[in-house]
Amino acid sequence: MSEIRVHVNLSERSYDILVGPELLSSAGERVAEWLAARFGKSATPSAVVVTDGNVAQHAQAVQESLEQAGWRVGRINMQPGEQSKRLEVISSAYDELVRFRTDRQTVIVAVGGGVVGDAAGFIAATFNRGLPFVQVPTTLLADVDSSVGGKVGVNHPQA
Repeated sequence: MSEIRVHVNLSERSYDILVGPELLSSAGERVAEWLAARFGKSATPSAVVVTDGNVAQHAQAVQESLEQAGWRVGRINMQPGEQSKRLEVISSAYDELVRFRTDRQTVIVAVGGGVVGDAAGFIAATFNRGLPFVQVPTTLLADVDSSVGGKVGVNHPQA
């Protein structure tokens, strides 16, 4: 199967969806191309991969691809499940971003299902007035729902 590229036209919020084999191993190059086209190239590109234990192997492939492309890469490992969308978990992720010396050009790369996408998207949208965000969905539901359209969110313990 060759690569399929679907362009979602949302004016200034437009994006491409890539479908095809071996995309994880080329993530570093792909994200660099996207970052350069969208924001101009940064001198030392940096990214933080956000994932959970369910897909650690896939996240590792993305991380290695970014590192091989010359990126400075950090990693935030969340627990699988809805509990990772709690504000305490998000706050801990912010602490990790501070330790990583995240700047406004650091790309947040979500590798996982809907919970990871929601949490990582919320982190990207709210840390340092917003960071570039890339999703690598790993479930069918995340492919067609949580990674489409920019929906993100966290849970409140009383809601």
